[in-house]
Amino acid sequence: MKRLFLGCLIAAAAFGQSRPDLMRPVGVGENPHFLITEDGRPFFWLGDTGWEMIHRLTREETEFYLDRRAEQGFNVIQTVLLSEFNGLTVPNAYGDLPLIGKDPTMPDTTSGADPSDANAYDYWDHVDFALHAAADRGMVLGLVAAWGEYVVPRVGGKCFDTAEQAYVYGRFLGNRYRKSPNLVWILGGDRHPDERTGGIALWRAMAEGIADGTNGENRMDGKADFSTTCMTHHAFGSSSLWFHGDPWIDFHIWGSYHSDFSIARAYEQAGSDWALKNPKPTLNGEPAYENHPVNWLQNNDRFTAYDTRQIAYWSVFAGACGHTYGCHEVWQFFDNRREPVSFAVIPWKKALGLDGAGQMHYLKRLVESRPMQEMSPDQSLVGDGAGSGSNTVRACRGKHYAFVYIPTGYPVTIRMGRIEGRRVTAWWFDPRTGEAARIGEYENTGERLFEPPGISKSLAWLRTGRGCDWVLALDDAEGGFGAPGAVRPPAP
Repeated sequence: MKRLFLGCLIAAAAFGQSRPDLMRPVGVGENPHFLITEDGRPFFWLGDTGWEMIHRLTREETEFYLDRRAEQGFNVIQTVLLSEFNGLTVPNAYGDLPLIGKDPTMPDTTSGADPSDANAYDYWDHVDFALHAAADRGMVLGLVAAWGEYVVPRVGGKCFDTAEQAYVYGRFLGNRYRKSPNLVWILGGDRHPDERTGGIALWRAMAEGIADGTNGENRMDGKADFSTTCMTHHAFGSSSLWFHGDPWIDFHIWGSYHSDFSIARAYEQAGSDWALKNPKPTLNGEPAYENHPVNWLQNNDRFTAYDTRQIAYWSVFAGACGHTYGCHEVWQFFDNRREPVSFAVIPWKKALGLDGAGQMHYLKRLVESRPMQEMSPDQSLVGDGAGSGSNTVRACRGKHYAFVYIPTGYPVTIRMGRIEGRRVTAWWFDPRTGEAARIGEYENTGERLFEPPGISKSLAWLRTGRGCDWVLALDDAEGGFGAPGAVRPPAP
């Protein structure tokens, strides 16, 4: 198994980790579609896009943000080292920049790390603090090494000119954080690597530098050992388009982004990556953000909690190994001190409590309540009522269970016999509340029509349309399962 971290005990000791049970190394196991912990347990990636956290937040604000997201069940925070918003020229909350003269081979570091001493506490000490704070809460940081603009510029923000620069910067990162127990490296950042001639080579050189720094090597020869790192690449397109065969890519990330409601890409890209030869885990790392204006236009509607649920369940049931949520005001940490990006309106601390953020962990709980490593997409479960567009039904199953996501509440016919067992127990799982209600027990043969209920007791009449989404869960009646989302299966 290729591991995410160098070693649980060494890393935990280096970080003073008080909760080692939550911080196990993660990698890819025998099933190439999923992430697992070093001891073989499934790891469902539930991320939040805190892109500007390191650049904009104080230590106290960082802890406030991480506390809230940890309470909501998130286990990964995606954030950026060389930040998107003038990260090379606008200092962080403590007046520090990451580089000297915007030179990626010259990180601006000082001796000491005392946060009360402005001359000692530098930009990279603040990154150290963020990693420590996340580890203390049992969370992984997905660190974007440099926002894509600095490698593949669209608006003149180029920072990296040569592969040697990318390697040296990557080696600095790998060496500094080689013992961090809660770290995934994310290269890229919106930009496709082939938008710039030579862009692919630059990212590969940075990946090599990170690995060599992690391993204590310093030779740019294209022969790095990537067994001690975990890396991926972030853009609109899946990293499988450019790097599927590269040894540094452990899993794929892509984004369905913010252009419209009911973006079919949420399940199409997941399914495409699932079907690749020699597959790797894949996930939707930048979906439509809650409260983001549709297609970035001020007077358009904004994405709601329902939209974040629809995209998440579509992606995961189509083959993603987890999901990343995003909130428009949170990723940029908008408040009255800052100019809003793309018409942000709610202060970020208030936006932390939007409904979608509180509902994401219900998906994680649902998947973890059944043997996740057995789960695979299977549309053959769905007969009449499979739908199209915003009504598209997505289904997945294991050996003894199945999940069917019904996005708009319309009846659907299920082809029985796709899971093992003589009889099947059926449940309605509510993605708004995480509650499950038993429907009944049926013979596991033929076809059966299921009609979703109203979305709540007080709104029993509201059965179809936006917001009326349900998960139909089917279990082998003799499989010994508890209610969906409530009880985890026994550890292997």
